[in-house]
Amino acid sequence: MDGVPDVISFGRPDDRPRRPTRWVVVAVLVAVALGAVTVLAFRDGPGPPPTTSAASPSATPAASPTVTSAPSAPEHPGPPCLAVGWGQRPAPRVSVAGLRIDQATSAGSGLDRCDRTAIDGPWAVVVRGPGGSLGRQSAVVTFPAAPLRSGRAVAVGGVGARAASGVVTWPVARKHARVRGDLSDAELVKLAALTRVVDGRPVVDAPAGFTVVASGPYRAPSLHELRYGGADVGEQDTLGALVYTGVTSGGWFEDQLYTEATRDGGTVDGQPAVLSGVAGGSATLAWEPAPGLVAFVGYSGGEPGDAALAALGRLAERTRVLDTAAWKALAPVTADQAIGLG
Repeated sequence: MDGVPDVISFGRPDDRPRRPTRWVVVAVLVAVALGAVTVLAFRDGPGPPPTTSAASPSATPAASPTVTSAPSAPEHPGPPCLAVGWGQRPAPRVSVAGLRIDQATSAGSGLDRCDRTAIDGPWAVVVRGPGGSLGRQSAVVTFPAAPLRSGRAVAVGGVGARAASGVVTWPVARKHARVRGDLSDAELVKLAALTRVVDGRPVVDAPAGFTVVASGPYRAPSLHELRYGGADVGEQDTLGALVYTGVTSGGWFEDQLYTEATRDGGTVDGQPAVLSGVAGGSATLAWEPAPGLVAFVGYSGGEPGDAALAALGRLAERTRVLDTAAWKALAPVTADQAIGLG
């Protein structure tokens, strides 16, 4: 079929393979022979065998780059996890980094709840009235805070404000502040009128008979928690499978005490204690190990009642404060979260 061009086909059933021409055979044999000679020449020559890179067309070998391992990303990028009570004024007199239950059959499991942005949020001032203690005859001033949308109209220093049961909000420094506590309405309004904002933070000029306990970030920068099995501390029958202790700074904790029902919890180390649902679980028994700080023992496993309160009291009497070195020796796990939103 002279004069008909060759057709390249991929699968036509009537196509048969054609025999290659004599010149094609000769060309192939010559190419094979030249390749063999080239391989022998390289193999017999000095130095390592050449390497071929399909990605680099240049025949000139490039200098080997210096390889440096990339720095590993930190486990928790961002600002460092701050100590319990960081930023509090006056600063805590003692280091309170954890709370251990003595005579437990295990060392417990440490958890460092870390709020790395707490210092950028609202700040709070804890004020004690005459004979006041944690959650009793006291109040917490917070700035900035969301204004009340309901309640009655009151005046704070000649400025229109709003009040509801146990809380007053008012405009100040182009935002709003809040005072919440179990004081009388007149006392809450008076504290509001004596509050000013300096460098974006609330300052309370406490009236006669009142004391500013501490000021600092509203949300706690850290909450150090130590978890135990109920059987490990001898209270599983009453408290269930999970018992825990915690230490934290007190603005958010005390503020939330005034938003729910609480019970007097006796005393721990001579300090009045309060039973509540703040800090999760079924209930917590909390007290102040130092001004402005909060320590608590809690559990998860049933409704709180007299028996649970008694068991928490027994555990609280067995607790021992840990300093920073002792807390770190427990190798606590870090969990990033906002502490005390509310």
